[in-house]
Amino acid sequence: MSETGTIAAEAPSRQRIEQRAYEIWMDEGCPTGCELEHWLRAESEISLAVSKPEQHLAEDTGSKKKV
Repeated sequence: MSETGTIAAEAPSRQRIEQRAYEIWMDEGCPTGCELEHWLRAESEISLAVSKPEQHLAEDTGSKKKV
């Protein structure tokens, strides 16, 4: 597989970002004028989860990775 294919596979999809931004918007009470902030936050969260899935999973479950 080419390097470009690998990067594309790891990049968060627009649909995932859109869904997470919507969840953030709903959680904050549906404020107006925060679309960009919500989008960037969602993009950041998803990118972090893709780049460090084990760390993200441990944070979600509240457990710590044992060494």
